[in-house]
Amino acid sequence: MAFWTLYKRELSSYFQSVVAYIVLFGSALAQGVAFNWLAQRISEQHYKDQSVLQIFFTWPIFWILLFVQVPLITMRVFSEEFKLGTIEMLLTAPVREWEIVLAKFFGALTFFLILWMPVALDQTALQLFSNPPPPLTWGQFGITALTVALVGAFYTSLGVFTSVLTKNQIISAVLCFAFIIATFFVALQKWGENLDATTLSWIAYVSLIEHFDHAVQGLFDTRPIVYYVSMTCLILLATQRVLLGRRLKG
Repeated sequence: MAFWTLYKRELSSYFQSVVAYIVLFGSALAQGVAFNWLAQRISEQHYKDQSVLQIFFTWPIFWILLFVQVPLITMRVFSEEFKLGTIEMLLTAPVREWEIVLAKFFGALTFFLILWMPVALDQTALQLFSNPPPPLTWGQFGITALTVALVGAFYTSLGVFTSVLTKNQIISAVLCFAFIIATFFVALQKWGENLDATTLSWIAYVSLIEHFDHAVQGLFDTRPIVYYVSMTCLILLATQRVLLGRRLKG
């Protein structure tokens, strides 16, 4: 019961924030313009090898949006509570630390998924009303959506963790952005020199780029699921321990 109350409070707080509306509008505009431009280019050139969705999720605009969205929507999760002093009310209330952490995490993750709804709606409309329809199966659509959700959960957990470390929202956002960029650049080591097969396999296991390449092709692989779920749980556990330490210290 406490979790649901905290979750609804957290989610509703996003729709009371000017920054959240700016992120929502900016993301929807960027996604719509990019998706429309790609659809027109593919139509004009009669390109049949890949769909708009396949190109969009390997395009720079996707990575830019992903890297910017999460720090902006998570930087206030705990930092604002610390700044306003409302964290004291939460820590003295009859709720557990994990309920607070999960409520804030799922609130931020829900808002993150809302940010990506325009692409889902655009692709669904394109798939249903195009004649002929794009070279895309609903399996590809579903696996891509699952990958977006898993990556979003992982990055959101990073944002929640950095937010619990400081009362300064800017510092929280910068730390989150740095962690996200670090995880992304691991994938780029694939093109390094003198790498053995074991190292390459580990890079492929954690490579965000490869995960999306496989997803947009409709290739289902359980390894990314295990990786993202495990890392998300681990980071949330670390967040819970930090919050517990603050409660005991207070």
